[in-house]
Amino acid sequence: MCGLSGIISKNESSRDLSKKKLELMTSLIAHRGPDQAGFLQHKNTLLSHVRLSVMDPRNLGRQPMSIDKRYAITFNGEIYNFVELRKRLIQKGYKFFTKTDTEVALVSFIEWGTKAFSYFNGDWVICLIDKKKDQLILAKDNLGSIPIYIYEDANYFSFCSEIKGFQALENIELNNDLIGFSNLTIQNFNGTKFNKIRQLEQGSYLLVDLRSLKVLTTQWFNPLKNLIKVHPSFDVNKGDLFERLNTATELRLDADIKIGTSLSGGIDSSIIFTILNMIENEKGFNKEIDLSPTIVNFENNLTIDQAISLSNLYNKKYNIVNSNLKYNFDDLKKLFSQLEIIEEYNRQIDLYKKQKELGINVSIDGHGADEFLGMLNFMPQFAFSYFNSISDINKINYNYKSYENIKIMEKFFGSVASINNKAKLELNNIINFSNFFGDYIEFDNNILADKNYYFENFINELDNFPVDFQFSFFKSSCGFLQFFTHKWNKAAMASSVEIRSPFLDKNVYLFLLSLPLDQKIRGGNLKSILKKSYEDLLPDYILNQNFKQGLPIDKNKNDNSKIKNIIEVCLKEQDFKNMNWNVAKIENDFKKEKNVDIIWSIIKYFLIIKGFEDRSKNINSNYVKLEEVPCLN
Repeated sequence: MCGLSGIISKNESSRDLSKKKLELMTSLIAHRGPDQAGFLQHKNTLLSHVRLSVMDPRNLGRQPMSIDKRYAITFNGEIYNFVELRKRLIQKGYKFFTKTDTEVALVSFIEWGTKAFSYFNGDWVICLIDKKKDQLILAKDNLGSIPIYIYEDANYFSFCSEIKGFQALENIELNNDLIGFSNLTIQNFNGTKFNKIRQLEQGSYLLVDLRSLKVLTTQWFNPLKNLIKVHPSFDVNKGDLFERLNTATELRLDADIKIGTSLSGGIDSSIIFTILNMIENEKGFNKEIDLSPTIVNFENNLTIDQAISLSNLYNKKYNIVNSNLKYNFDDLKKLFSQLEIIEEYNRQIDLYKKQKELGINVSIDGHGADEFLGMLNFMPQFAFSYFNSISDINKINYNYKSYENIKIMEKFFGSVASINNKAKLELNNIINFSNFFGDYIEFDNNILADKNYYFENFINELDNFPVDFQFSFFKSSCGFLQFFTHKWNKAAMASSVEIRSPFLDKNVYLFLLSLPLDQKIRGGNLKSILKKSYEDLLPDYILNQNFKQGLPIDKNKNDNSKIKNIIEVCLKEQDFKNMNWNVAKIENDFKKEKNVDIIWSIIKYFLIIKGFEDRSKNINSNYVKLEEVPCLN
């Protein structure tokens, strides 16, 4: 992964300052790309890039990249089918100067325009500039698994891979109207909890006219129109999934730097680890790949023994990371401002920090299966589909006055046998509209009513799908998964490590999304088709797990005294008193030990802001002096 930054000046007075602001913005996200940096200027537009040299580490791979005097690109992520696309483009007469997927993305756009996005299989954010038309395009992959943020005020239209970069334009401020809502609620309309900052929607691109400064948004990808036809046979689909996931994993083994993996001992990471070992045993590797997994240990870890046992099964030396979060003012400022959320996601930070120490720059991990195959808290909504089938049968029995059938139904289903109304998903049932900070912060009660939820774009089409599919689609495509992958991305990039997730390959996740419910859940077995696909390769202690753990957030349940100490420190800070919340009520309730959890969440947002400020003040040692990148041709 890398980092993008861009500033479009809206007036002459701000244009002269933009280069210095761009350098500071680039410096604030330099951890995303420690190897190379560069910039490009075109009239009122400045673009910069910091690079983690995953493919073709030569200086030729620097960005912004251009092969002519018209088009230029900055790129973050990976296009895993770029070798195939490169061959197609060579057949059309194009010449390539590097071995990067960035150049393939650029040439693909030159050849096919925005249609090229649909050819890419990967995780990516792309910025393209057309100097002849004075246009800029900012595009996001179909699933939106990599973050990109947009800032706009009277002087600038800007974008950056991380929110903290906008500290270069002005001090980042919390949005009091939105801060009290669930992070997932905000993600559902691609917003943020910060003033003037939003996200680019998944599967969309912005077209910016650099002369008029008009911005047009286009949705280039509709998941519902790209579903995969699945076979009625469970066994056929089981074999299909096996091939798709193996292929996706193998595609992610192409890098010019060291590749590794992590292992939690859960079903998803164990399958990816098993596939990697299978590829090694059957084909061998022509790249530097280390399959000694990194395993995070923490108090009450339920799966560490399984992870160690699986490592031993494949004769792999494992690397244990003991993760413990330090609850103090400075460490929490650093953590929250890195993640840009108030979750204690330190175990993920520790995981990739250890991998970096081991020389690993790319980690192939098992993220993403839950959102398509289901997890335990999906079960009530999944049951809607079965409930609705019974409802339809009840209607038939009553319409035809089939009283014998009604008695039989009552014998098996009890009172459910008389229900004829259907369950449906509504926004109020799947999105939390509660403002948790309402007692302490004034906010616009109607603020959410004006928001365009991504899910709403598909409501009419979704009426024709079963309710379980609607819910899976909501969780996988409308914010839940994106929030999850964005925080993993920032945790890994804190140590300049790139995550690759085979379950998020478009040929895998669209297939999983398309599967009927009875193939995802069979005989009380969650993720049935996934487990059955690999049952001959996995030991029983992996296949028979009846719990879900992953890497849970450290909630510090055993030592609330440290939390209270931090709250006390923050309440005394003048900067905290100057924020737009009811400080007197917060202080009074805290003394009474009332709403301490809510007050702690408010404090954590204050720590994010202080962390942003610290990063911009202490940037001198990591300041990136930008040089213009020459055209390749």
